[in-house]
Amino acid sequence: ASAAESFSVKALLMQALDAPDGKAKGIVAGKEADAIHAATGASDPVRAEVSTIKKFKQEGCSRLAVRLVQPNAPTKEGGKTDLVLNYELNLCRNGMPPGEGIDLGRAAKVLGN
Repeated sequence: ASAAESFSVKALLMQALDAPDGKAKGIVAGKEADAIHAATGASDPVRAEVSTIKKFKQEGCSRLAVRLVQPNAPTKEGGKTDLVLNYELNLCRNGMPPGEGIDLGRAAKVLGN
């Protein structure tokens, strides 16, 4: 994906799952970008980079690292800095997490089922 194109984070996650190098990047658009802009008070485009950490045995499933960068976010001291959000998630092409490594019994207890 070109860094000049705008995407939802979900679209970039799916691109990374399908990319030969396991990576995708672009400018975040829509509600996600609006929420980050509202939280930071900065108006620069939010950049996203997604990379694959690990591929699971289950077809189309990977552990992905997401890095969101909001340039020029105001600081309490009056300056500006890049706000960086990093997180990881397990995801399959169907939008669900892979079954590998999940204790379904424990998950049900945590979810209250």
